[in-house]
Amino acid sequence: MRPECDRTRLIAELTSLLRECELPDEARTAGLTLIGYLARRMPGELASDAGVSEVQAQAKACSFSFRRVVKKRIAV
Repeated sequence: MRPECDRTRLIAELTSLLRECELPDEARTAGLTLIGYLARRMPGELASDAGVSEVQAQAKACSFSFRRVVKKRIAV
């Protein structure tokens, strides 16, 4: 239950900062995005892994092509 209390306390603190402080638009947007992310999580819910496999595959493909380019430049 402690993580749930921490989550709600963090949402409350972020909300009060957004209300009370003059912040740049980028900081305000980041704060609202974080509040939205925290609010969507259910107690005991793990972090989302949506898209992880796609990003890993893309990173693997990029590193492979990068290695080929580096080898070609070294050989020249």
